[in-house]
Amino acid sequence: MIAGYYSNFKGNVLYDTDSLSVLDIDKITALSSVIHQNVYMFDESIFDNICLHEDFSKEELQSVLSDSGLSQFIEQVPNGLKYHVGENGDNLSGGQKQRAVARALIRKKPLLILDEGTSAIDMQTAYDIESRLLAISDLTLLTITHNMSSDILTLYDEIVFMADGKIIEHGTFEELITKHAAFYDFYQLKK
Repeated sequence: MIAGYYSNFKGNVLYDTDSLSVLDIDKITALSSVIHQNVYMFDESIFDNICLHEDFSKEELQSVLSDSGLSQFIEQVPNGLKYHVGENGDNLSGGQKQRAVARALIRKKPLLILDEGTSAIDMQTAYDIESRLLAISDLTLLTITHNMSSDILTLYDEIVFMADGKIIEHGTFEELITKHAAFYDFYQLKK
């Protein structure tokens, strides 16, 4: 709903004081990028999968390669950015596909929504990607996750714990753990 994908919902979604229902949906979708768990990759090069046939400067491309952690991978594959990923990324591992966050970053939208966006990768790679994203000063990162790694969760300013579509608790990782309530119970269960 935040990204403007759904219009059939109950309740109210506000941007500042304006209801989503009265805002220009094109302006709302221009504010955010979404990276889903299953990122679709086109049967083209890494470069084309990032840029999607739009023009970006070399500096912009290098910046997102670094921020997404793709730089090292690009150096290791034959033909670098021209490496052909195959149909839906068949020539890539799940973790390499998850680096498609570069596709979102290059568009410089102020909000990036990771919907289980690092679930298909190991904890260290997830930590590397998320910590890089959180370090970008002009980016708000909203992560939807079941990953209960304290190393990653402590990086976030706030955690909103939901169940059955309702907010149950919110606060920093330390605050929620100290409460010994719903989030704490879920965290202990997932450890």
